[in-house]
Amino acid sequence: MADLMDAPRLVGLKTYVADVGRTRDFWSQHFDLTPFEQDVALRYRLGELVWEQWPGGRFCGTRGPHGVLPVFGIEDFSQARGYLQAHHIPIVFEELIPGLNLLIFLDPDSNPFELAQETDPGEWDIAARRALRTKQRRDPPQEQPIILQGITELTIYTHDITASVHFYKDVVGLPVGLAYFAHVHLAAENVVVVLRTTRWHCKAREQPHGSEPIFAIKDLEALRARLLRAGYEPSDEDGGMVVRDPVGIPLHFRSKSQEAPL
Repeated sequence: MADLMDAPRLVGLKTYVADVGRTRDFWSQHFDLTPFEQDVALRYRLGELVWEQWPGGRFCGTRGPHGVLPVFGIEDFSQARGYLQAHHIPIVFEELIPGLNLLIFLDPDSNPFELAQETDPGEWDIAARRALRTKQRRDPPQEQPIILQGITELTIYTHDITASVHFYKDVVGLPVGLAYFAHVHLAAENVVVVLRTTRWHCKAREQPHGSEPIFAIKDLEALRARLLRAGYEPSDEDGGMVVRDPVGIPLHFRSKSQEAPL
C-alpha cells in the first residue's frame, strides 16, 4: 500500500470543446451535470476529481481510437444504451465481457467517453454478447438522464507500447499491474490507467482537442529530473508542469502538497 500511496493520483481532467455553452447544455441535459464554477472554462466535480472543459477545441480529423479515453462508471448498461440511442448520441463501440458491460460514445465535439458497468463474471451470457455484436440487441428508449459514478479508469492509446510502458512506469512512476493482449494496466493511487495499442496516429497533435489527465505527485522536482534524463522537456504551468508522452499526449502534473481537499 505504501508504494501505491506514493504513486501519482489522478486529480483532474482537461477536455477541449468548441463551444462551452453547447457543451454545458449537453452534459446537463443528458447526464444531469452542473458546473460548480464557470469562467472561461466549465468545472465539474466528479468525486475527488475536477473535470475542466476548455474552449478552443478543434477536431483533429483522426477517426480511429487515439489519445485519452476517460471511463465513467454507470449502474445500468441497458438504461444508458437505451438513452443514448433514443437521443441520437453516437455509440462508436460496445462490448459485453465477463465482469464488464461497456460502450463508447461521442460528445458534440467528437471527444470519446466510455461508460462501464461492473457485472458478475459468473452471469456472463455469450448469447447476449452475440446479440450485441450482430446488432440484434434492443434496449428500451429512456428519458431519465444517465448518472455518472465518477471516473473508474483512464485509457491511454499508444502506437508504441514499449516506449509508453517505459515512460509511464519508470519515468512517471505508475506501478504495473496486469498485461495482456498488448494492453498494460498500471495503478495510479486512485484509478486504473490502461495503455492500449492503436494503429491510429493523430493528424493534428498540436491542435487542442480531446482530453488530458491532470496528476498530483509527491515530488514534482524529482519527476522533472527524471523527465529531463529520459529526454522529455517539461514546461511550467500554473505551479506545476506539462509534458507530452511518447506519442504526444499532454500530461499535466501538480504537487500533492498543493492539492487542497475537495
